[in-house]
Amino acid sequence: MTYSQYRRARKLVHQCCNYESGNCLALDDGEECVCVQSISYSLLCRWFRAAVLPLDEPLAAALLYRKEHKRCTVCGQSFFPGSNRAKYCKACAAIFVSAGQWDRGINPLYLSQTDF
Repeated sequence: MTYSQYRRARKLVHQCCNYESGNCLALDDGEECVCVQSISYSLLCRWFRAAVLPLDEPLAAALLYRKEHKRCTVCGQSFFPGSNRAKYCKACAAIFVSAGQWDRGINPLYLSQTDF
């Protein structure tokens, strides 16, 4: 994890339901226990990985899917592709699909109204 990724993950830790004043409520057994995810450069906490990290999709793609993530050709944001031919993130794909249909002379509004 790079320093910038660590800073983004550290900000996400504050959104965790088990985080309170720098301590982890899940690890608390009578004594206060420091949140391990807030002080580590690696993904140690399973709860953070499963419930909190997906809130920041680009960060999750960069950390969890190192080999499979791609960069959007338009905005450069990393994303997890649905197929091996994906070139755009979800936001850019929505724009470019409809723009491509207009370029080919296909009205996307007409396609959405017809039943196939």
